[in-house]
Amino acid sequence: MSPQELLPSFFRLEGYAASLRDNGKERPFEYLGMVDLQKISFVLVDPENDSNIGAAARAMNTMGYSDLRLVRPKADPLSGKAKALAHGSEQILETAKIYDDLASALEGTDFSCATTTRHRLQKYTYLSVRELPQHLNGKADSVKSVALVFGGETSGLSRGDLEHCDLLTTIPQYRPQPSLNLAQAVMVYCFALSEVQTLIQTEDYRINSQEMPLLEYANLKSSSLRLMERIGLSKRNQDYVIKGLARLGYEDLYLLHNIRSSIDRLLDKLEVKSG
Repeated sequence: MSPQELLPSFFRLEGYAASLRDNGKERPFEYLGMVDLQKISFVLVDPENDSNIGAAARAMNTMGYSDLRLVRPKADPLSGKAKALAHGSEQILETAKIYDDLASALEGTDFSCATTTRHRLQKYTYLSVRELPQHLNGKADSVKSVALVFGGETSGLSRGDLEHCDLLTTIPQYRPQPSLNLAQAVMVYCFALSEVQTLIQTEDYRINSQEMPLLEYANLKSSSLRLMERIGLSKRNQDYVIKGLARLGYEDLYLLHNIRSSIDRLLDKLEVKSG
């Protein structure tokens, strides 16, 4: 018997890769959103810096958004600098729609949210970025398209712009100055909404703490106990290992499952070889 045959399958790349698939298929991304990602638009009013436009497009693309709308842009969204900052998201710049006024940009949108760093005196519904996703999901029956409206780098949104929006939202900051720039603010809202709308790679063992299905977990405990008894591990250590399973995440549990299976197979082969 060659050393390769005795090598536990976990330590072979193909065996490990196979353990991350279901029935030979890559585990899919799972979408849980109430509002379709593609029905959320990002509206930049009077953007002055082409770098910010490009960086905003990149932020959107990273989080799964594609609808960029520009109102009276003072910078060229297709400039070399904008495309350089977009870095792989140039298609969002190329398909961005340009409008003469905010009302036109919001046409056909069910619900619009104005973003601001300032507290306004008008009686608007006012939410932090943390509260916004839940608020939007609560309106899922009546709201199918949402617009997030961002003001220009120098003066933000005017009162006239605010009148076209349904609520105000802001990013809480430790101190009022310096404030986040336009592209940074877009990234924060992209992430906040995507975190609730989607579980990115929900089946990806690397980033999720989801639990192993109960039946599989029970089987892992029982098979681990049998293995520990088989190799003569003390009852005290067996209890310690089983209690430790409860603290393990998705990745570690499946890692342990692969190791246990490999050891069992290796022991079976050794027992057969020894007669």
